[in-house]
Amino acid sequence: MSIKKSLAAGALALALPMSAMAATDFKINGFANAGFSWTDTDEQYISSDKDGTFNEASFLGLQMRFAPNTDVPISFITQLLARGRNGWNMDADWAFVQWNATEDLAVNVGRVKLPFFLISEAYDVGVTYPWITPPEEIYGFTNVPFTSITGMSVDYNHFFDESWISAKVLVGRDASTVPVLGTDIPIEVKQMVGVALSWGTENLELRASGANVALTANIKDVLSTIPLAIEYQNDIGAAILNATAKITSGNEILSDSATYAAAMGIPEANLIVAMDQQVADGMVALTEATIDAQDAEDIFTAIANETSKAEFYSAGLRYDGDSLFFMTEVARRNMRASAFPDTTSGFATLGYRINKFMPHFTYSMIETENSILVNQSQSSAILGLRYDIEPWAALKFEVQYSEIGDVQIRKTGPLVGTDKQFLPSTGLYNILPDLDDFTGDVPDELIKIQVAYTMVF
Repeated sequence: MSIKKSLAAGALALALPMSAMAATDFKINGFANAGFSWTDTDEQYISSDKDGTFNEASFLGLQMRFAPNTDVPISFITQLLARGRNGWNMDADWAFVQWNATEDLAVNVGRVKLPFFLISEAYDVGVTYPWITPPEEIYGFTNVPFTSITGMSVDYNHFFDESWISAKVLVGRDASTVPVLGTDIPIEVKQMVGVALSWGTENLELRASGANVALTANIKDVLSTIPLAIEYQNDIGAAILNATAKITSGNEILSDSATYAAAMGIPEANLIVAMDQQVADGMVALTEATIDAQDAEDIFTAIANETSKAEFYSAGLRYDGDSLFFMTEVARRNMRASAFPDTTSGFATLGYRINKFMPHFTYSMIETENSILVNQSQSSAILGLRYDIEPWAALKFEVQYSEIGDVQIRKTGPLVGTDKQFLPSTGLYNILPDLDDFTGDVPDELIKIQVAYTMVF
């Protein structure tokens, strides 16, 4: 039996809009994920490392629906969500008023879910998909850093005899953060306009979406205050001072070499040779430090607090039959006049049900282009097993092998044409790269193991 068919009515309610349900006075549903993640690396990958963590794949959510009057088609819907990776702070992921204008048409005002991917509406309801978490290369917060926005959406859903269509249009603005460079960059979405179109049958769904975004990002303010940036600039300053001191002291001794040689009890000729070498070494060190200082100034000047535009596109297909499960999705992110990179990402998953078990395999990837700051190119192969304990609960196990991309990029930015013009990939490691060229020394490959229990209630 398919994942979709095996869900209890309460689980389906978490993933469906209010227009698909009969209105009730008050209803509460919940969902939870308890997971453990471990990698074979010392460096933190997303939220995991050799010490392991219970936070990355663990979360708890409550969804509440309130209809003041069953004769009036207006409802209030909110979803409270606490993630382990966010310190278990409870946030309102959804909070909107819904007006069911007709049986097929609903208008939502408030904090609404972004509908751009196949499982956007059920992103946190783990019983609705095979993985412990959806593939990070496309669904991760480094690609799209938020899952909901404050604004308005219009949802149209129409059911035929054996198929259905859906159209969702939204406009909104919000504040969020982008996890990049080992820190969180504050951004403000000035305006987002998006649309998602779907067609499906009992077992098949096709979806395409697009969005235009105007945003501002306080990149420079954040980078200039993090300890590693301050330490980097202090190191450059210290290198310049040390080199200058070498040159100054060497020239001072050379100006009166006879007196200094007599005081130190060494031949004057030997002292002159030593001081000439000291001055020469100091000049080389000063030149190198000055170049580093200029590179740092060029980079930090280029990484300004900015207003830019972005475009997001995605397309996906999901087949969920009695035994066979197949899902594939691709996405494109274009950042216009921004220090953030363009990306192309995607995945394909194939699974097969054997009674209550479903082994599955996923290949996912992300490629970075046109970047000043970071290269996140990588690919992953995930082998997983899902066991359905009950229609509303499942146990999952995954082994992931990720390989960091070997394409070095910097097609834009201040260091083009220099020996520091290329950005080796740091993949999805949660580290701040070396600030003299924004590269990071991370392992080329990693293994990640996860186990989780997921349920709805």
